[in-house]
Amino acid sequence: MDAIRIDTAQNVGVDHEVASLGERGLAWFFDRLILAGWLIAVLFLVSLGDFGLVLIPWWVTMVVALLPLMLYDFICEVTMNGQSIGKRARKIKVARLDGGRPTLGQYIMRQVLRPIDGFSYLGAIVILVNGKGQRLGDLAAGTCVVSLRKRTSLNDTLLVEVEPTHVPLYPEAVRLTDAQAQLIKEVLYGNRGDNRSHILLQAAEKVQVILNVRTDQRPQDFLIRVLKDYVTLTGK
Repeated sequence: MDAIRIDTAQNVGVDHEVASLGERGLAWFFDRLILAGWLIAVLFLVSLGDFGLVLIPWWVTMVVALLPLMLYDFICEVTMNGQSIGKRARKIKVARLDGGRPTLGQYIMRQVLRPIDGFSYLGAIVILVNGKGQRLGDLAAGTCVVSLRKRTSLNDTLLVEVEPTHVPLYPEAVRLTDAQAQLIKEVLYGNRGDNRSHILLQAAEKVQVILNVRTDQRPQDFLIRVLKDYVTLTGK
């Protein structure tokens, strides 16, 4: 699965899993079912008009029927923080490459290029080639679509519980990569030899350098706390 690194406002890179083409396709299909249901409802009201039960001007019917078809994705993404109903169901969302919430202009750019992306499945082809969850609209807008679904988490492999109410002491822990966090876990729980204390001390000193922090905690307590903070901050 491809991944993309999004820099937060604190200039900290956080890895997000790119939404797969299959996930995006299922979200699109679910949204189209919703729009189909809307059209059926409009046609039902029109049929009532044929019997004189509901009198609706033809232009009102056209506006009510076509506007949702044209603006559904745009309105949903603007009002639902980068998600449509289908995207929310598939746990994916539109994200900005610099970590912030997409602007109105970026959403408009995605919408303007949506018809071009839909031409002969061009958007799907670009997504496959690009590898960063970006169709043409995303490339132009500086956005991508990421997955919010939790995969195999680091927390599942830790031998220490992370309480739901845990408050990070070291927000810098988000700078760690998954590989570094896994190495800390191995140092904590994979070495039971006579030199364990020395290895823990070296690991703690190295992590302090990486995070640019200083602490008076014992090496083992410090490393455990960093792992808990990492899991909490990254949602892994």
